[in-house]
Amino acid sequence: MVDTKRHCLILHQAATKFHFWRLSEDEFRQLRSRSVPIRTDGMFLLQIMLSERNNPNRLTLPKALLILERLFGKSSDWIDDWKGSFSFPLLMKIQKPDSAFFYLLRIEDHRGSLEYRLYRVLEDGTAGVDAYMFQSPVESEFSNQEINEFISLVHGFLTDAIYFFCKQQFEPFFKRIDSNHILYGYRDGAFFEEEIDSPEDYQAAVRTLEERFGSAEQMAQKQDVQLLLHSITGELLEERS
Repeated sequence: MVDTKRHCLILHQAATKFHFWRLSEDEFRQLRSRSVPIRTDGMFLLQIMLSERNNPNRLTLPKALLILERLFGKSSDWIDDWKGSFSFPLLMKIQKPDSAFFYLLRIEDHRGSLEYRLYRVLEDGTAGVDAYMFQSPVESEFSNQEINEFISLVHGFLTDAIYFFCKQQFEPFFKRIDSNHILYGYRDGAFFEEEIDSPEDYQAAVRTLEERFGSAEQMAQKQDVQLLLHSITGELLEERS
């Protein structure tokens, strides 16, 4: 369910509740300075992605972006726009039957893959702790196994949300990831995601999309208006001719 006070998304897994709040970049930076990055099992997420490779209903980048924007608002501008195209900084509370812990979660794309980056918030601050060195999961708090189950839960939730959010038509848009020559978006009533081999073909494809839809920056401005209207009315806007 979603709490409209500040778009608090709550997911359940057994006896644990996960609460998510969207953060501004200033809020994220303040909390990030009092937190440490947690090492996650990269192979686990890779296995999820590989298992979905031939699934037509998999969570592609355009679907992930639109779903995350519907849930948490516009993507942050704080991204490496050479290697990625969106980023969503979130505060997460892990509510267990007898305890609660706060973490940061940043959901973003990196070179064409979806990433779930975790940071453990230290209420006593990071004095004496290297805030930039990855730490192992705290087994008594949020173990490696629990983190894997959590990533599977969130990824599965976003994938399932496709069936709700993607029944409608969307305004055409496209995004580019220059590091890997990836173009993705929505056109002609369908999502697309393409990785182009040669730089020349990639630039030609970018020009073709810009000639048809305008630049990615112009498309982003148009989406900003749609998201603002959605935040006010609570209605999902259908594509207009």
